[in-house]
Amino acid sequence: MVSIRSAREICNRLSSQANSRSLRAAAIAAGLLAALSVREDAAAFELRVWPLLEARRSGADLETRLLGPLVEWRRDSASSTFAIRPLFYSSRSDGTSRGFLLYPLVSWSDSPDELSIRFLGIGSYVSRRHPPAERPYQKELTVFPLLFYRHSADTGSSFSLLPFYGDVERFFGYQSMRMLLFPLYLRLEEPLWRRTWLLFPFYSWVGGPAGEGWRLWPIYGHTRLGREYESQYVGWPFHIRAISHPGGKEQITSRISWPFFSAIDGPPLHSRSYAFLLVLPLYTHTIDLTHDTASRGFPWPFWVEQVDRRTGERLSLRLTPFYGRRRTATLDSVFYFWPFYRRRDGRGDDAAYRRTDVLFLVYRDQWEGEADERRHIRALVPLWVERDTPRSGDAQSLALLDGLFPTNEALRMVYGPLYRIYGRETRDGVSRQDLLWRMWVWGDGKTRPPWYFSSD
Repeated sequence: MVSIRSAREICNRLSSQANSRSLRAAAIAAGLLAALSVREDAAAFELRVWPLLEARRSGADLETRLLGPLVEWRRDSASSTFAIRPLFYSSRSDGTSRGFLLYPLVSWSDSPDELSIRFLGIGSYVSRRHPPAERPYQKELTVFPLLFYRHSADTGSSFSLLPFYGDVERFFGYQSMRMLLFPLYLRLEEPLWRRTWLLFPFYSWVGGPAGEGWRLWPIYGHTRLGREYESQYVGWPFHIRAISHPGGKEQITSRISWPFFSAIDGPPLHSRSYAFLLVLPLYTHTIDLTHDTASRGFPWPFWVEQVDRRTGERLSLRLTPFYGRRRTATLDSVFYFWPFYRRRDGRGDDAAYRRTDVLFLVYRDQWEGEADERRHIRALVPLWVERDTPRSGDAQSLALLDGLFPTNEALRMVYGPLYRIYGRETRDGVSRQDLLWRMWVWGDGKTRPPWYFSSD
């Protein structure tokens, strides 16, 4: 076992030869690190042979870095992380491991109940040990919108390769979807009705215990889905009529005579729109009976006003893109010269939320939560990003991907250290700062130069 005195002698010898740094120095330092970190009761120490190696140990906490930010390993009594940036990152805590491979190419999460692997935001593989009732599959493979595979011990397996063949349960809110050589054949099913298309969307019919109707688009169509929905059109979109909950107290009727007129009537609201320019109406008037408000727009959506029908108070005004102000029970928002400036303040149950944006995501100042759960985020891309809570915080410059999306932990952990010229970390009241990819580190009343050793 290497003693602390011999460790100090080795480090001093390395420091005196700073002009001849080499892989040999890294090997010596790595051997020293291994000797000091094998035992759980080893003394606290900090070793820096920058940029080849950095190591710090305090109790059960151990941090190791090789080649600046490229290779990093952290371990404490509850968790551990390992990174080879920007290729690979993994962490483990409370029995759950998470990781990324060339994020966002591949990410994964493995817990006692579920293994989930996702790739490129469109594909996923999920293996569940105890599937929930709303998702009763032990295995799922999805490459959206092309491939769907499901396996359940109770219902067996299903496989779909769109647009050639499809047999998918719980698809976009429908109980099941069947497809063959789309758009040749498509069927959507619910417990009380099923809708079938031949040469989608031109010809379709509805069947089942509570379904009836047929459509020859865009000439004529009539559909009835039990007591949920009924519609009819002649020369779509020139005449369309649709009813939600027909015959019930909550019946809502929608009518369109394009391009002249549209209307929505029901217990929640009454709305009228006139003179459509393609899909945008020139004038709109809506009465919301649920919230007792009235709205007018002319020309919509550039000028829109909403008022309280009881008091006459203006609740919102939008003069796009110059000015907009809106007030609801949970939110008060305003913008000037969109997208130059926007601010949103929570109200009521969301009173702990406040956010300001300038030029979309170039500048952000966001507060959310209360007391120990309070979180503050500030970002000025590409110069600065800062995240603070009552117990911890971090900040850095530059701020590129992690500045644009400061709540994305993957971007912060995988890519942030690669362009971190200046950084600050605070944990339990203890703050450390670093400069030039950790060439210089200071905090705890100490300054750590590039070549440094301490056993305190």
